[in-house]
Amino acid sequence: MRAHGHPDVQRRRKGQQALYVYGFTRAGAVERFSVPGVSGAADVRTLKLGTLAAIYSPLSMEEFLGPEGADHTQDLEWVAPRAVRHEGVLEEVMQSSPVLPVSFGAIFSSPRALSEAVDAHRQEISSFLDDIADKEEWAVKVYANAQRLRAHLEQAPEFRQRLQHLPESPGARYFHEKKMQRELDVRSRNEGQRLAAHIREELAPGALSVKPLRLADRGISGRQDDMVLNAAFLVHSGQVKRFTQRVQQLAARYQPQGLTVEATGPWPPYSFCPSLEERP
Repeated sequence: MRAHGHPDVQRRRKGQQALYVYGFTRAGAVERFSVPGVSGAADVRTLKLGTLAAIYSPLSMEEFLGPEGADHTQDLEWVAPRAVRHEGVLEEVMQSSPVLPVSFGAIFSSPRALSEAVDAHRQEISSFLDDIADKEEWAVKVYANAQRLRAHLEQAPEFRQRLQHLPESPGARYFHEKKMQRELDVRSRNEGQRLAAHIREELAPGALSVKPLRLADRGISGRQDDMVLNAAFLVHSGQVKRFTQRVQQLAARYQPQGLTVEATGPWPPYSFCPSLEERP
């Protein structure tokens, strides 16, 4: 559900108030908030919509679209602190109530526009809140260190045996060594992906659902190692301790092979939300 850019929003004049929406929960589930809203002010509120409630902050359209109509959401330095505050609101709600999170940047021109959008998806929102009540989203990421993976493969009996049977001729020996190095390069890349898939398979039985997420390159992840797995796991609240312990066991098992296995959470359950896009 993303109303930013909706015609009703675009018709609003400068200075007029709009509603920035974080997500939805049950009416009466949360009434007070201790965290700041997306703009940094203590202005997080709820709007009762029948049995549901929208979590929102009032703001001026100019704050997101800019006084000259420039879209601030394209400016990462502007977005970053606001995205953090957006998540902070959702995380506070999660402490006491199920929540259907809405992606950063959802703006509605009026309570009426928001109410109409909710009415179009009321059943999906209500069903999701029922389904997610005793579940948590956990993210699992696996990073592969190419050098350590390569070193591990070099210790394999098959590889060591081939080294012992290289040709005695310097020219032929050099050719075979280069060939083996190229094979190691390919195998180390494939091995990281293979082990990541195996880790996912080992964790899947402890989750109710698994969603693959996009792999981030080093520039985005900020890591020196390559990300080979990024997945969201929906875990029953009563099984979270067992799930995270399993992650720790796998991390210890695969660390000597050059893999780093990490689990973080619970996160707002974006990965398992129903689509709330406008219907044709």
